[in-house]
Amino acid sequence: MGQAAFSGYTYEDYLTLEKQSDGKYEFHDGFIVAMAGGSPEHGQIGMNFSRAIGNELEKKGKACITYSSDVKIRIEASHRTYYPDASVVCEKPEKSQRDPLAITNPVLILEVLSESTAAFDRGAKFSHYRTLSSLREYVLISQTEAMVDTYFRTDDGTWEIRTIIGQEEMVQLKSLDCEIRMADIYRLVPGMDE
Repeated sequence: MGQAAFSGYTYEDYLTLEKQSDGKYEFHDGFIVAMAGGSPEHGQIGMNFSRAIGNELEKKGKACITYSSDVKIRIEASHRTYYPDASVVCEKPEKSQRDPLAITNPVLILEVLSESTAAFDRGAKFSHYRTLSSLREYVLISQTEAMVDTYFRTDDGTWEIRTIIGQEEMVQLKSLDCEIRMADIYRLVPGMDE
């Protein structure tokens, strides 16, 4: 999740800290959470996935934008701001009225799991992400084995989960109408690439 949490802050306090600091922080309804740095494997998996999505969307001629972990997602309903490992917007990006550096309408959000964040990413963070009406798909990628969980919001509002295991498999991203090779997600990751 992060390293240290500071409580009792307003969103304006958070924005001021972000402007004055070289670090990244998330806002959790009055708590400011310092973001811990990720492992090289974590970073490589996130970049591989982002690159693969961008390539597939370009092939299909889709005008979606893939964002890196430097772009925040603002969840107005629960007063949260997170830095996902990647996100995709397929309409005109909508920025938060309170924070022009945060978008509010991702169609897909990706998190690379680590031992310290897995429970939070699967639980509380996902419950907040689900309040975004634009969100259709949530993707969780393991960095210890070739395994990806995709959560897809169906037309009736329920969420379907699909677990993909193995380098030879494909990850179907229903929200983007494309497939990503697992081997591409784990390319050049020590101990994980083919």
